[in-house]
Amino acid sequence: MSLVARSVAPLIAAAVAAGTLLGAAPAHADDAGFMKYLNSHGYTARYAGDEPISEPSVRALGHMICENLRVGRSVEVQQPNYPAWPQFLLIAEAARQEICPGA
Repeated sequence: MSLVARSVAPLIAAAVAAGTLLGAAPAHADDAGFMKYLNSHGYTARYAGDEPISEPSVRALGHMICENLRVGRSVEVQQPNYPAWPQFLLIAEAARQEICPGA
């Protein structure tokens, strides 16, 4: 192997690896769109006990829903784990639309 080939091979391997990682990233992860979807569909930002839900908490739940969908856990399987979230199905719908379409 020539000196040039030996010098360029690691660069090519790194570029291919970077391209693979970028290709594996979600095609569309829009937290602002997620919150806009919720707010335009009747989201109340309240837990079952009427305590307010912070925006970071609901965004985190949206991302968690997506991660579970990616590993094969349906929304129906996830829902019983969140009894304090009365609008879980709406949050899941917004997550599917805005954070992880196609999941």
